[in-house]
Formats: sequence, structure tokens, C-alpha cells
Amino acid sequence: MLVGPDEHLIEPLRVLGVLGFYAAIFLVVQRGFKSRIEAEERRTFLLIWAGAGAVAFAANYLLYLADQMSFLPWVNNFIHTFIWIGFVLGWLYLGMREDQPMWFQFLLFAFLSLIVKVCEQILFGTWEQDEVFFGLLEGNGAYLTFWSTFDGLVPLMLLWGLRLGSRRIPGLMPT
Repeated sequence: MLVGPDEHLIEPLRVLGVLGFYAAIFLVVQRGFKSRIEAEERRTFLLIWAGAGAVAFAANYLLYLADQMSFLPWVNNFIHTFIWIGFVLGWLYLGMREDQPMWFQFLLFAFLSLIVKVCEQILFGTWEQDEVFFGLLEGNGAYLTFWSTFDGLVPLMLLWGLRLGSRRIPGLMPT
């Protein structure tokens, strides 16, 4: 059992529970939007997985230090950023980037992220902060909604990031 600074318990059974939840959402994503990553997309997917995961992992911790996010214990932060954001949302992005309008991508990413945050809150006791941006928005519901809405911007950030990256990294598929 691992304990973070705010006494969040990370137990193996709870980790398996959240991984099972991610897997269920992934099955819906895989069946509904993209059954497999094609060979020509693998480099793009790997960059999204590693890049988005690493950026989100560091950002979550830095935002915690700035008192703008609640603490995510290391295990929770790792699986949230590398498995949920990098892998599942990366797969979803590749499955809908050419077929769905940006507004729909935004709504789906935000909605799924809200569901995941609530699941993690129930299982780990995280995402419990009651304000955003020094009290601009108050209440845990506003906090969860704000960060889920921010996750709705992931498709736009990936689009821009891949367009920039494709200038320097051969084989990326930016659109």
C-alpha cells in the first residue's frame, strides 16, 4: 500500500479496479472508433503515448506544487497520464481525428475524462480539491468539471503538437 502526502491510499485492488475501468472504456473506443493502429500510424501513436503521458505527468505534479491541483499519488499519476491520457485518449484521437469535427472530439474527451476522474476519486480519494485558480471557481464539482473540460482540449493540443513535430520527426501523421 502506498500513501501520498494527503494520505491517499493506493492499494493493488484499487489500481486493478481503475485499470479495469480504463480497459472497459478502451474496448468502447476500440470497437466504436478504431479497431487497430495501422503500421503507418505506429510512430505517431508511440509519440502521443510517450509524449502526452510525460507532459501530463509533469504538469500534474507542477500544478499540485502550485496548489492548482490536488495531489495524485505517483502510481495514480502514472496510470492516469500514461495509460488513460497517453494510451486510451491517444488511441481515441487517432480513431476520430479525420472523421469527427473538433467540437465532437472536445465533448467526448471532456465527458470521458469526467467519468475517469470521478472513478479515480471514488477508488483513490483523489481529485478532491474544492477550488480552481485561487478560488475563481469553487466546489469539487467545479474543480472536476474544469479539469475535465481542459482534457477536452487534448485533441486540439495533439493536432498542434503533431503538426509541429512532423516538421522534425519523419513518419508522423499530423492530421
